[in-house]
Amino acid sequence: MNATGATAILDLGTNTFNLLVRSADGALVFSDKVAVRLGAGGLRDGVITPEAAQRAVEAVAQHVRSARAYGAARSFAFATSAMRSTANGAELAARIERETGQPVNVIDGDQEAAFIAAGVGQAWPELSERHLIMDIGGGSTEFIVREAGQNLWAASFALGVTRLNEHFLPNDPPNPQQWAEIDVHMATEFAPLWRALEAYPCDLLVGSSGSFDTLYNVMAHRDGRPELELGQARAEFALDQWNETSKAVQSATTEARLLMPGMLAMRAETLHFSARQIDVVLARLNARRMLLSGYALKEGVWSSIQDPQSPWRAYCW
Repeated sequence: MNATGATAILDLGTNTFNLLVRSADGALVFSDKVAVRLGAGGLRDGVITPEAAQRAVEAVAQHVRSARAYGAARSFAFATSAMRSTANGAELAARIERETGQPVNVIDGDQEAAFIAAGVGQAWPELSERHLIMDIGGGSTEFIVREAGQNLWAASFALGVTRLNEHFLPNDPPNPQQWAEIDVHMATEFAPLWRALEAYPCDLLVGSSGSFDTLYNVMAHRDGRPELELGQARAEFALDQWNETSKAVQSATTEARLLMPGMLAMRAETLHFSARQIDVVLARLNARRMLLSGYALKEGVWSSIQDPQSPWRAYCW
């Protein structure tokens, strides 16, 4: 399908560069993702390595070609944790624009959280009760407390799965002592989140895209249920089956995770960190439900740029 006048949105994350192309009326035209591993080998030292930078340029060039092939008249790109937190992130953003023609907006954690919440709101528009949105990335994890379509609190934490792996360099899988150290680190860093949940208590977790998609699919295979369909906007986890799946993912080696039905290969190396982080949050919430949103940052950007007054509308080709 070639939709002339379509809009392309690129989400340049720490692990994955995602592309969304929507037609003028918002219908899905094309989507794609490339495992760039932008944070690999460098986040520990606060830099993007030359090899990762080259992968980034090539991935954006690929997405730009795809966007044009599917009729995109404009394209927006947003970079998150890896580019905003590294010494040479701005340099890479400038290089990408110079070599591909794609301007890159390096956004802060607050803006990232706002876009994510807007995306989740499209997947669950009727969700009026208070809930906690969680988006696990490679470099950071975003949380938003939302109720009746309004964000009550939001924050970004430098606790993405690649960052945790680079920081601790644990065994594969981590041994009990290493898991204990990681747990203490997460619990300490999440202190602002715990305070927010005291002020805005809720027992509903909404996981947005990424790791949650893959964990849902792995869990579905273990339970004999179908995977998510391509482009599926929403689902609900069988929470009573979560612990068994989470423990299996956390106790497996990367090689074993790769062989799990439903596993997305690009997530196998770090998915155990995602499962562990979700466990920590579920325990604090004493959650009664866990929902999945297939929509996240890209879809939130889409809703933002529909406003003629949006400041982001100028940052495209």
